[in-house]
Amino acid sequence: MIMNQNRGLIRLLILLFLALIILGYYGVSVRDVVQNPTSQDNISYISTGAVSVWDKYLKAHATYLWNIYVNDIWLPAIHNLEAMKNGQPTDVQKRAPKLPYPSYVP
Repeated sequence: MIMNQNRGLIRLLILLFLALIILGYYGVSVRDVVQNPTSQDNISYISTGAVSVWDKYLKAHATYLWNIYVNDIWLPAIHNLEAMKNGQPTDVQKRAPKLPYPSYVP
């Protein structure tokens, strides 16, 4: 599965490289296109819109989910890994019910 993901990334990089070569063959300068005032205005408009959507609609939800991940998954995992490394019981071992062990065998 990881190889397919890497292959997809490599394929994307090769396609971008080929697209730049083809644009250069036809005399299109990517630098000139990006530095064009109209392009700069379009890029500014899109980035302003994206920041606005992030601030108004997505930021609160993403922050909420991030805090859940950090506080409920990441930090407890690090705490338990440190406990295992130091030879101490983990939170699961500490919270497991303790059954009385009989001192005699029937």
